[in-house]
Amino acid sequence: MSSGTSPLVHFIRELRRRRVFRTGALYVVGAWLTLQIGDVLFPGFGIPDAAIQVLVWTAIAGLPIALVFGWMFDLSPTGIKRTPPAEGEIDPASLALRRSDYVILAAFAAVAAVLVSNAVRDVLTAPADEPAVAQADRIADAPQQKLENSIAVLPFTNISEDPANEYFCDGISEEILNTLAAFPGLTVIGRTSSFAFKGSDYRIPRITALLGVRHVLQGSVRKHGSQLRIAAQLLDENGVQVWAKTFDRELSNVFAIQSEIAQAVATTVAARLASAPEKSHVPGVAAYDAFLLGRERLHQRNATAAIEALERTVELDPLFAEAWAELAIARTVGNPATPALDRAREHVDRALALEPRLLRARAARAIGYLQQTPADPAAAEILLTEVLAQDPNMSDALLWLSNALGMQGRRDDALEILERAARIDPLHPSITANLVASYQARGQVEQAQRLLQKALDAPKPSPNVLLSARDFARTTGRLEDLHGIAQRIALEKMTPQHWSLALSHALLGDWPMAEYWLERSMRDFPVTPYVPLYVTIVPQWQADYREGLRRFRARLAELSVEPHELPFGVLWYGTLLSRAGEYAAAIEVLEPLLIAESPADSPTLPGAPEYFMPHALAWAYLQDGERDKAARLLSNLEQACEDGAIELGQHSHSLHTCAETALLRDDLDTALQRLEKAVAAGWREYYLRVNDPYWAPLRDHPRYQALMAQVKADVDRQAAEIARRYDEEAFVAKLDAALNP
Repeated sequence: MSSGTSPLVHFIRELRRRRVFRTGALYVVGAWLTLQIGDVLFPGFGIPDAAIQVLVWTAIAGLPIALVFGWMFDLSPTGIKRTPPAEGEIDPASLALRRSDYVILAAFAAVAAVLVSNAVRDVLTAPADEPAVAQADRIADAPQQKLENSIAVLPFTNISEDPANEYFCDGISEEILNTLAAFPGLTVIGRTSSFAFKGSDYRIPRITALLGVRHVLQGSVRKHGSQLRIAAQLLDENGVQVWAKTFDRELSNVFAIQSEIAQAVATTVAARLASAPEKSHVPGVAAYDAFLLGRERLHQRNATAAIEALERTVELDPLFAEAWAELAIARTVGNPATPALDRAREHVDRALALEPRLLRARAARAIGYLQQTPADPAAAEILLTEVLAQDPNMSDALLWLSNALGMQGRRDDALEILERAARIDPLHPSITANLVASYQARGQVEQAQRLLQKALDAPKPSPNVLLSARDFARTTGRLEDLHGIAQRIALEKMTPQHWSLALSHALLGDWPMAEYWLERSMRDFPVTPYVPLYVTIVPQWQADYREGLRRFRARLAELSVEPHELPFGVLWYGTLLSRAGEYAAAIEVLEPLLIAESPADSPTLPGAPEYFMPHALAWAYLQDGERDKAARLLSNLEQACEDGAIELGQHSHSLHTCAETALLRDDLDTALQRLEKAVAAGWREYYLRVNDPYWAPLRDHPRYQALMAQVKADVDRQAAEIARRYDEEAFVAKLDAALNP
């Protein structure tokens, strides 16, 4: 360095001499070109979008490595050489790489490899879709403890030439699952959870972590005429194959293949297991095919198609006991009215006459006990307990047993059974929804959220899970979460269309956007039965009940329909009449709804969909001068609140509803106490209820004003955060593309 040159100037000159600037520029240009190419080509090859993030972070991490490399080395025609110092003559031999240089180069390569592998690992282990839960408040789910001697049967892949054979492949998978479930000492994850990964690109380690199992069975099915090829492989929790076999047989031998696979797998997973019981009756191929189709339609909640296929099954093979049992369940689930239940009982009797110990038939009988009027939960409990003693892996039976216990007021026992069901079938939507509600009622909000997050992390969460997540976010006051979930629901085209988005904006006090989404519902889905109701919603939320009633009547006249022809139409109409001041008409509409087992005598617990009806009727009674009827109805509602104190727990909507019950009974202190608890539990419906006439007696009360100010401040804070985080115009464009592909 010359005497007049500053260290900084010398350093810059040295950077230029060593071509560090050129190296950096070339690196940036090369990285940019690589990202552009990846952005264009990755979608075409089905590579996840998150892979672009890998490239970005790798490029950023690689820049300092490239700069250091450019400082120390030159790329010459003869290879890589160390860059010589600035001063003095240098012996060319001294520029050859020394052992220490190779160490430096290896270190650079190792650093780059670590950075890239970490980025790739993050992509491969991330869920396919980022769940719509506010990341700032997201609770990381602890890894589920993996059960010993446990296995999940993934749906086998259809490699037949005919895509219509999909149901057959799924049926084969389920039959193997059911056969494995019959092995004592083996824990088999329920179908709902295992089949949640159908068509996903989730890796085996992630699947086993989500399901809490140590083994996974997967395979493929090829059906061609009367020929059948089934390939099966058993993998451990890390994805390492521990058993595999391919079967080429006649289609008529499918039952033998299923049994052989199950026996081999069970023996591999857990030594010294007793054999599963053999089938007492082997149906014909045609009957079996129809049975698999019917059961698949039942899983899809298409009861009509399920009944049709299962009726064809028993016509082809009247001795097929399992088909009779499934037909009974299909009739019960599809139409729990008395005639359907009577026919279901006949089917159960037929199944048990053919096979007295058929567990599925006994479980179907238990469902009938729960559905009949009056219900007999104690009888259902006895049957289901016996079924589960022989097949502890039947997750549906655990769910029904929990319902039976809950109907008897044994809430702790019901929760214990639900938690057991969740271990067997952790992604079952009904189990998840019921368990979330139980946790929330007990104030175990974080536990409920972890459970929901696990379900949302599945490749394609069921509609019930998304609705549960929406309701959980709403009732816990997490409006940021609610907004993201509402967008996800809209993209899934779930019914009622765009309702969740309208609700989200209404809770934020954004009436124009709430109106926009309801109008879009009527435009995008003009034939939905909910459309006539949409026109009334915003006026009701704004406490303009006469305008809501006017819109409702106009829409009914335009469509030439009556209120009873719409979902919740009569309830909606009666409530509008009550709130709009047409009290006699409201009483005439709502009073017939008070049947023997309903709110007049034993009111539905607050929080149920129809909870608003008894309050609307009580309000009409009070305003119309029928105070005795109002007092009797409100007394029954109050008793429901007291009886359900444990069950209602920390559920904000239930607490608020019970606060309204006390308010209508002129018990203002109790109303305020319950409102305070509701706010503490997450009630945030300020903009929907600020002008509600029910609350007029407390409008000037200091405690009430303080509570409402607290709620408004939190809602406005979340509204500002949502406006910052979400690009509504971009979402509208995305939704337009989804609805009009």
